[in-house]
Amino acid sequence: MKRIGLQLYTLRHAFAVDPIGTLERIRQVGYDSIEVAAPPETDFAPLAARMREIGLESPSMHVGLAEMTAQPGSVLDAAKVLGCRFIVLPFVNPEGADWRAVVSELTAFARRARDAGDVRVAYHHHHFEFDRSRGFRPFDVLLGESDPALIHFELDVYWLKRGGEDPQAMIETLGARVKLLHLKDMAPDGKMADVGSGTLDFPALIAAGRSVGVEHFFVEHDAPPAPYWPSVETSLRYLRGLASA
Repeated sequence: MKRIGLQLYTLRHAFAVDPIGTLERIRQVGYDSIEVAAPPETDFAPLAARMREIGLESPSMHVGLAEMTAQPGSVLDAAKVLGCRFIVLPFVNPEGADWRAVVSELTAFARRARDAGDVRVAYHHHHFEFDRSRGFRPFDVLLGESDPALIHFELDVYWLKRGGEDPQAMIETLGARVKLLHLKDMAPDGKMADVGSGTLDFPALIAAGRSVGVEHFFVEHDAPPAPYWPSVETSLRYLRGLASA
């Protein structure tokens, strides 16, 4: 893999203490980009300036639906400052969620983002979108009732597996709607693991992503053990090893 990104949520504890230092170390470790996970009201200007200086891109950012709905202008301003080409909805509380309303609100924001410039919108899932307990799968609503020209997907290979799906098959099925891919591994006991240390077939998953036109690959670990950095270093080392194999 020539270019590999890191989801900043992985290092949220370090970032909260020292944002600039964390970004600098991410670049030093060898990552080419980050996916931003920070409140839209964050002062992104100094962060963006430092990232430009060290050659660290931020092509994507995670933003909640409430922020997209209540302050779309501020969200789009933040994306412009950071140079983001994607704004991703990272989470919807599944308790009593109205999934058709989610599609409607996300679509309204996606239209505004499209009209404001070259910014696209995507949905990032977890495992509960594949739960059938309400008589339907929320993911089918998100996929089937959204406009492919407006709503893309950021698939997460770990959460696909946890949801009972075949990650490679899902990537291939959604095809061009998959624009971003989260890389995290699954240990034999079902817990998250550093990329390359678990049970998922990353050469096949990455090849599938490339074949459908995935634009960005991001390493993520929701709960890496402190001090956090060994996890992101291990994952990158494995992925760089694939590239040289």
